[in-house]
Amino acid sequence: MKTLIKVINSKWLQHPVFWVLSIYAIGNYFSISNLFKFIDFFYALLFHVPLAFLVYFNLRLLIPKLLQRNKYLLYLPSAALLLAATYGIHELTFELLLPILPTEFYMVSFTEWEVLITIFLIYLVLTTLLKLSRSWYRLQQVEKEKLSIELNSLKAQVNPHFLFNSLNSIYSLALARSEQTAESVLELSNLLRYMLYEVSEERVDLEKEVEMIENYLELQKLRADETTEVSFTILGELKDKKIAPLLFFPLIENAFKHGVKGVSDSAFIEMELKVAETVEFEVKNNKGEVDDMEGGKYGGIGLENVKRRLELIYPQKHDLDIEETEEIFKVKLMLK
Repeated sequence: MKTLIKVINSKWLQHPVFWVLSIYAIGNYFSISNLFKFIDFFYALLFHVPLAFLVYFNLRLLIPKLLQRNKYLLYLPSAALLLAATYGIHELTFELLLPILPTEFYMVSFTEWEVLITIFLIYLVLTTLLKLSRSWYRLQQVEKEKLSIELNSLKAQVNPHFLFNSLNSIYSLALARSEQTAESVLELSNLLRYMLYEVSEERVDLEKEVEMIENYLELQKLRADETTEVSFTILGELKDKKIAPLLFFPLIENAFKHGVKGVSDSAFIEMELKVAETVEFEVKNNKGEVDDMEGGKYGGIGLENVKRRLELIYPQKHDLDIEETEEIFKVKLMLK
């Protein structure tokens, strides 16, 4: 499919198709009978000598040098001069070129100058619109690729320290010969497989995302203090719902990073997911210590990551509320 689209978008196909259709249309327009005869084709071919000059002079010089550089005041008189030059080439073609051609046909350009200028103007406008639309399409593709690269980069920013800490926690379980070791390895394996292979899609099943969040929580609990209270409440039906992948993870990671550190008791992380006409996700945690590298600011890179992804994926279709007191930090995200 991609190969077919690439071939269709190729100028080596588009230009010949354009000229074949153009010759047929001009030949039929000037034909003196209902049948398209060779003399009609021959006349249309000669008629396209000035047309080819008009089209490619416009495509190769006027549009890229003037129009696409916003030099409109220069483009308009230049286009008018191009029309005049095209008319002159048309007259020379039938007055000078045609007589020296080895042909048995005798023909003249009997078209009134107003009709000729109108035809030339139509080709000028048509090719300009086609060129600009093609440039716009390419720009859209480039922007789409840039957004895709940026989104993939943002997905990859889920803290790599999580993997390191999880492996350390599992290593400790293994040394203690804990029964949780095998289950923890499986949870980490499933989570990594999801992050590496299944989040390439623009949207994923909300059920799958919640399953991975639960795996993520189990792994995070391994390094949390036993007194830390972690709760995750789900309200509503998850089935047949789609969501951008890994959108909630930075919020959860942020809660564990700041809510558990430096707190010997009363540490908590409360999460609630409500699914109805909208999807609402709320994370609330106590405020613990903040790393020096965070600059004393709660949220840090994780929240900036979420904000940027929301701007790209859910423009005008989301609300992100952040509440902060001396003891509590709460983030509420609503997707419309």
